[in-house]
Amino acid sequence: MEIRHGIPVSPGIVISEALVLDSEELRIPQRFVEDQYIDSEIDRFKQAVDDSNKVLDLEIKRLGEEIEIHARILSVHRDLASDPVLHKEIEQSIRDNSFTAEHALSRVMNRYVRKLQDLNSPILSERIHDLQDVEKLLLSTLLGKRIEGLSNLQDEVVVIAHNLTPAQTAKLDPKMVKGFATDVGGKTSHTAIMGRALGIPAVVGLDDISTSVVGGDQIIIDGYRGAVIINPDEGQIAEYRARALKSEKLSRRLKSQAKLPAETIDGHRVEVHANIELPSEVESAVECGAAGIGLYRTEFIHLQAPSSGEEVHFENYRSVLESLGGLPLTIRTLDLGGDKLPEGGLEEENPFLGCRSIRWCLANPGPFRAQIRAILRAGELGPVRLMLPMITSISELDLSLQIIDEVADELRREEIPFDENIPIGVMVEVPSLALIASHVAGRVSYLSVGTNDLVQYTLAVDRGNEHVASLYDPMHPAVLYLISQLVRTGQEHGVRVSLCGEMASESIYLPLLVGLGLREISVSPQLIPEVKQVIRSLIDYEVRELSARCLQMSDGEQITRELHRWAVDHFPEVVDRF
Repeated sequence: MEIRHGIPVSPGIVISEALVLDSEELRIPQRFVEDQYIDSEIDRFKQAVDDSNKVLDLEIKRLGEEIEIHARILSVHRDLASDPVLHKEIEQSIRDNSFTAEHALSRVMNRYVRKLQDLNSPILSERIHDLQDVEKLLLSTLLGKRIEGLSNLQDEVVVIAHNLTPAQTAKLDPKMVKGFATDVGGKTSHTAIMGRALGIPAVVGLDDISTSVVGGDQIIIDGYRGAVIINPDEGQIAEYRARALKSEKLSRRLKSQAKLPAETIDGHRVEVHANIELPSEVESAVECGAAGIGLYRTEFIHLQAPSSGEEVHFENYRSVLESLGGLPLTIRTLDLGGDKLPEGGLEEENPFLGCRSIRWCLANPGPFRAQIRAILRAGELGPVRLMLPMITSISELDLSLQIIDEVADELRREEIPFDENIPIGVMVEVPSLALIASHVAGRVSYLSVGTNDLVQYTLAVDRGNEHVASLYDPMHPAVLYLISQLVRTGQEHGVRVSLCGEMASESIYLPLLVGLGLREISVSPQLIPEVKQVIRSLIDYEVRELSARCLQMSDGEQITRELHRWAVDHFPEVVDRF
C-alpha cells in the first residue's frame, strides 16, 4: 500500500483497476497465477525474450551499416533484454509473489526506471528510455501484441499516465474510464478541464505515478483531496466506499434540485451556464440545470479534423443549438496553441506566450474566416454569441472585428442568411486588456473573464506546471482587484460581465464572486447543481460585505482561509467532501 498526494482537479472517488498508459497503450490483463503454473510462467517469459531478440537481430541485420545509429540502439535493447541479472530478478518476482510474467516484468522495470530517475542525470535519462522501450517490446510479445486503446476498453479502469494529450482525453469513455491520475499537470491544465467536463475523478501533478503503478494494481483516486492510494488495504477500501456513497447521495440530491433557479435568499439571480468541449456534453449540461452554454471550446473540431472547414463547424453548432432547445450558446473562436498544438504548429519554447489563440487565428486567416462564417450562419438557428479569446490590445480587437465585418459582407453578397446583430464579446485573459477595459467596453457587447489564463499571466505562473502549482493562486489580491475592476467597468458602461474560468467551480470562491457583483458564471456541467445550491444559500448584502473584507486583505492564503471559514458556516455539507 502506498499513498501519493497530488493536485485534485476533478471531484469524486473511484476504486478500480489501473490501466497504465504508454505510447502503445499495452494493458496487463492478469497479475497473479496459481502456484502450479509458476514454472510455465517463467518459461513464457524466457520464450518472450528469445522471440524478442530474434526480432531485434533481424532488424539489426536489415539496418546494417545503412542506418548505423539505429542499429546500435537496437543492439543496446537486445543486450538489455538478455541481461542475466534482469532475468534473475523477474524470475524471482514470479516465484516469490506468484506474479504473471507481464506483471513481474513491469514491476522490476519500473523499479530500475525509478532508480535512474532519482539520480537526476541527463546522460542516464537516455537509459530510462531504453528500459521503457525494452519493456514495451517484451510486453507486446508476451501479450501477443494485444493493444487495448482508450476508445475500445472492455473493462472499467482508472487511467494512469505521465500526461494525457487533449486528443487522448477526448477519447476517454466515462463508462469505462472511471478516473485518471497523471505525473504532470495543474488545476487548470486542459487535461484537468476535460476531466471535469467528463465528470470523472482526477488527480494530476503526482510526479512519478506512471512508474509507481503497474497495470492491474488496485487504485483509489480521491478527486476531492488529491490522494491516490496504490493497492489499498481492506480498511481503506471500506472507508473510501463509505465516503463515495455519502458523496453520491449528496450529488443525487443536488441534481434533483438542479432545475431550481440560482437565486440568492434575497432575490438576486445568477445565471449559471456550462463550459463544454464537445456537442455530446450538451445533454448533460441541460439535465444539470444550465441556463445555456457560456463557453463552447471549439478547438476539438479543428484538432480532430485539421482540414475541416466551415460546414463541419456549422454542423457542430447546429447540433448543439438543437440540443439546447432555445438556450443561448456562446462560441469561442479557436484557442489553438499552448497545450493544444495544431497540426503543423510551431514548437515554441514558451507556447503560452507565443503564437496561440487569436494570434494563431490572425496568422492563419483561412481557418479563422471559415469558423466566423459558420458562427454567423449558426446565429440564424438560435441565440448565438461570438467570443474572441486572448485579445491583448485595441488594435488586435479592431483587426478581429474588421475580419468579422468582411466575412459578414461576403455572406451578404452570397445571399446566405446569417445573424446581422450577433453579440460579439471578448475573453479578458491578460492583464493588459483588463487594465484598458473601459476602452474595450465601447467596442463589444460583453466581457467574459477567463480566470484560468488571467491568473496565469497576472502571476507569471504556468497553469499546467505542477512544480509551481502552489504559486497559482486565484485568490491573489492582484487577481481579485482586476476582476472587481472589470465588474465595475461593465456596470459603468452597461456591458454584461461574465466569468467562465475554473475559479467559479470552486464552491468556497462563489460567495466572493457573487459579492463582487458577478451575475453570470460558467462551469463544467457536472458541477452546476452544486454551484446553484451554494448560490441559493447566499444573502447578497452578506457576500458584498465578505468581498469588501477580502479586497482589503494583502495575502491570497489569508483570503482563502476567510472564505473557507465562511463556507463551513454557510454550506458545510459541500465543504465536508474536500
